[in-house]
Amino acid sequence: MQRILPTVMVWGLLLLFSGCSSTIGNLQEYMPAPLRKTEFMPSNEALHQAKTKVILVRLNNGGNKVAQRADLAQVLNTSLIGILASDGSVELIDRSVDARLNEEIKLHEFSRQEEDVTSALRLASYAVKGDIATATFASRYVKARVWYDKKGTVHRTPAYFVYTARVNGVLSVYEIPSMKLLKSFEFYGNSSYTKESRYPERFNAELVQQAGRNGIYNVQMKLKRLFAPKGYILYKRVRDDTVIYEVSLGALDGLQEGDDVTIFRKERFRNPISNEETLREITIASGHVSEIVHPHSTWIILDEMQAGYDICLGDYMKKRYSSWY
Repeated sequence: MQRILPTVMVWGLLLLFSGCSSTIGNLQEYMPAPLRKTEFMPSNEALHQAKTKVILVRLNNGGNKVAQRADLAQVLNTSLIGILASDGSVELIDRSVDARLNEEIKLHEFSRQEEDVTSALRLASYAVKGDIATATFASRYVKARVWYDKKGTVHRTPAYFVYTARVNGVLSVYEIPSMKLLKSFEFYGNSSYTKESRYPERFNAELVQQAGRNGIYNVQMKLKRLFAPKGYILYKRVRDDTVIYEVSLGALDGLQEGDDVTIFRKERFRNPISNEETLREITIASGHVSEIVHPHSTWIILDEMQAGYDICLGDYMKKRYSSWY
């Protein structure tokens, strides 16, 4: 059944379950309940591909002299790998294909046509390509100062230098194999410190590196939300007002007790003007991971449900990353 709801109303229509619990307890006390199939059921390949497979096209310093002196690209690559692999939900595949993938992206950007890619590249679903736009290091001299307070006591502030580093760039996410640009995230970071001295430091590579790391950390939540793996609804159980569902993601896929999750559905949308039909991802519910977490499956407790919807076999969920992560 087709439902057309404005995006701004999605969460406004959510109903809070008054009987929801933070834990399940005895699973046998919950009665199995039927699930009707969603219209767009996942393929066997999608069902068994829990981790999101990503290729990182390594950044390079290009012609930026500050980036070159600080070996900034290597530091940012290490930071990106750490962020993507931090919770086990992303699988970074053979990065030796970086150069070939970079050429594929360039070909697509020029031709705007989907190119055939190698089988190695087809193992991934996404590629992340980064570019360092600017990297700067600057110093500012602050003269010594002598001043008197109201009691006539003399105070002296020695001369010092303020050192500041700034780095900004862009991370672009491409879909494989189409090489379609999905998202671009601009990253910006800075770092500074002061040092009492009458003579300046000529350069501080560590300060530039920290500015770059800060910039990458500022966009980590956007990357995690985009690459959050899908877990599909498998089973439903009910006890009183508490509804729980088993999903096809578990501890080895990055889930742990207490994680917040969002449940989605694919639905058809027909444009009333052009009569064109497209698919949309609809948010239908939210919940959290219970204490019953297996290696590759988990029971989640439903917290909120959008009015007019029920959860179907084959609907999917993603871990919800908050800004405090």
